[in-house]
Amino acid sequence: MKNTIVKITEDIKDICIPLYKILIPFVFIVKLLEISGVIEFLAELIQPLMSLVGLTPELGLVLVTAILVNMYAAIVLFINLIPILDVNVAQVTILTTMILVCHNIPIESAVCKAAGISFTYTAVLRFFSAFLLGFILKLIYFNFELLMEPFDTLVKLDPLPTEFWPWLYYQFVNLVYVFFIVCIMVIILEILKKIGIERLFEIIFVPPLKLFGIQKEAMNIIIVGMTIGIQYGGGILIKDVKSGKIDKQSVFLAVSLLNLLHAIIEDTILMALIGGHISGILFARIIFSLVLSYFIFMIYKRYFKAV
Repeated sequence: MKNTIVKITEDIKDICIPLYKILIPFVFIVKLLEISGVIEFLAELIQPLMSLVGLTPELGLVLVTAILVNMYAAIVLFINLIPILDVNVAQVTILTTMILVCHNIPIESAVCKAAGISFTYTAVLRFFSAFLLGFILKLIYFNFELLMEPFDTLVKLDPLPTEFWPWLYYQFVNLVYVFFIVCIMVIILEILKKIGIERLFEIIFVPPLKLFGIQKEAMNIIIVGMTIGIQYGGGILIKDVKSGKIDKQSVFLAVSLLNLLHAIIEDTILMALIGGHISGILFARIIFSLVLSYFIFMIYKRYFKAV
């Protein structure tokens, strides 16, 4: 029992320290982007792309906020903007599905970089994948006149704090939350190992993962990423990769898949609560992510495997 507690403590330390080294600086970098007007500037810059996916320019500000700040800030902005916008359920579904693919890019790409995958690659992959998926959904919804009913929401949220000290306190609470999430995940993973459930997971997940070029050693990071996401599971991702037990191909392909499809339960529920339809935020996202991940595997196998 003592050895188990020592191991759990060591794992938590090994996970949290590298993760906080990424999260803390990026919290302040993102704040600087926010107060410097960069977010509004980028929202104007991507207006032509917003029209390609059937969204209004105002929703571009929501998307950029999700990309550069986080999904919660985007949700608050969306809910406070929506009374003055004339949008339908299809447009809201396109927006929320895109947010699920490309939210929080700076921090999550930095986590991926610490795991050995290019920051630029993950950022570009997520940004353009979001718009590609949004364009596909636009073609489906608009051409077949699906979800065309006007959108309305009764949800109301107060804006997030902008003054420095309340903002700093809010960020501190988030970092504490990350610590407790890590603790819970480490304990759960250790329990699963002790009772043999990990072996059952191998039987269930390993065969389909092989279709995407991902070996069983990467199963842990797939399970963690799919359940709690890249930011909260980032420490476990970094630790497992640095252990050297996962081959380079599996790391690259697993991280590519997780960038497109992660935190399936929590993030999907959040987007459903603000009006995203399940056809986009869950089914289309899963199908698109798996198809694109398989395509990435084919490219990797053909052009990069021997490198």
